[in-house]
Amino acid sequence: MHRYMIVDPKIRAKRADLLDEPVVIRLNKHFNEEMAEKFATDMAKAHETGQTVIPIVLDSFGGEVYSLLDMISQIQNSRLPVATIVEGKAMSAGAMLYGFGWNGYRYMAENATLMIHDR
Repeated sequence: MHRYMIVDPKIRAKRADLLDEPVVIRLNKHFNEEMAEKFATDMAKAHETGQTVIPIVLDSFGGEVYSLLDMISQIQNSRLPVATIVEGKAMSAGAMLYGFGWNGYRYMAENATLMIHDR
């Protein structure tokens, strides 16, 4: 099976302008402290590559709220625009993180699911 995604021109970067491989942050597991720590490391690395946008690809059932809050702080303190992209599902904490993508940089696949609950 192949997955195809149309990438908005705002997200593309010229390969020659990059100092290193561009960082694409993939969150496809349960949000926990280990994931939040790797997220912070990846965010810092993305600022050093020369890329113009930091894409965060979501496909998660959610997870721990304090890990989510740590990741939200990283996004809010980013010098680069942060694009949140839902490929399959963004549920609970994943849905909240999706909402913190920068204005104009929130994307969902046509058949993706966004689930927000009240508790």
